[in-house]
Amino acid sequence: MSRLAEIRFIFRVEICEIDSMKHSNEINALFHLLDDPDTEIYETVSKKILHYGKDIIPNLEHLWEKTTDHQIQERIETLIHKVNFTDFTRNFENWKTAETPNLLDGMICLAHYQYPELNEPSLRKTIKNIYQSCWLELNNYLTPLEQITIINSIFYSMYKFKGYDLDANKPHHYFINEVIDTHSGNNYSLGSIYQSLCQMLDIPVFCIQLPHQFLLAYFDSRFDPSAVSKSMFAGIQFYIDPNSGTIYSQNDVNVYLKKYGFEIVDKPIHPLSNLQIMNATLEALIQVYDQLGELEKANELQHFIDYHA
Repeated sequence: MSRLAEIRFIFRVEICEIDSMKHSNEINALFHLLDDPDTEIYETVSKKILHYGKDIIPNLEHLWEKTTDHQIQERIETLIHKVNFTDFTRNFENWKTAETPNLLDGMICLAHYQYPELNEPSLRKTIKNIYQSCWLELNNYLTPLEQITIINSIFYSMYKFKGYDLDANKPHHYFINEVIDTHSGNNYSLGSIYQSLCQMLDIPVFCIQLPHQFLLAYFDSRFDPSAVSKSMFAGIQFYIDPNSGTIYSQNDVNVYLKKYGFEIVDKPIHPLSNLQIMNATLEALIQVYDQLGELEKANELQHFIDYHA
């Protein structure tokens, strides 16, 4: 039987349930064709393998360990990445189209891009522990500044989170599991965690975008984003630097805008939506990959943003 005839025969086999097909003749036959020099055959085999999703990864990893052929190993690594990336794309699309996309879920979804097997329950447990530490110290009689002072004490002093400037060019600063493990992040990752904690605590702190600045802002609980206002800063009581917890007044922000010649417009600043936060995070991460010369990842994520984000 010719190679093309063989592959056509394989594709006529009825697809079995994932659990029952792991050691089937079909899988073995597909793997047998991975070394085929014919590009058309390899591409067809690849598509068939990708169809099975993440359940086939253990089989691919086992095959990688058994073979000594570097070309086959590279093809297997490429397939595993494609399977994981397809899963990441699907999960992000499901997150984005949810009725109320949760920011923490979005950050975890992004982390799966680089760490497909991350320990999600452990990650969520740590976030819950930080939340509980804050909750125990807060009460209904505290002023907004007192609330944030307590959260800052716990987040930056007790748990020792520290932010770095974006020009540090550290991809791991964008992935929440790495941020939690190393206590190091940047204004996107730390801002997202901080906002998520405040939402859990029912405190109106949200990420905002100023010119060349990604900050947190404490909004008046009565703030109505749909209300007409001529003030750019309507509803904002003060600002928080997510990298350090430093609190800025309105005057501080005005001085910053004036110093660098940024225009103060007559449209009020609104809290960023969770999707806007995720898109901004992805765009910043792409710039880091591009500057580090990791063009394959940069192009892959840019293509993802263009069609999915």
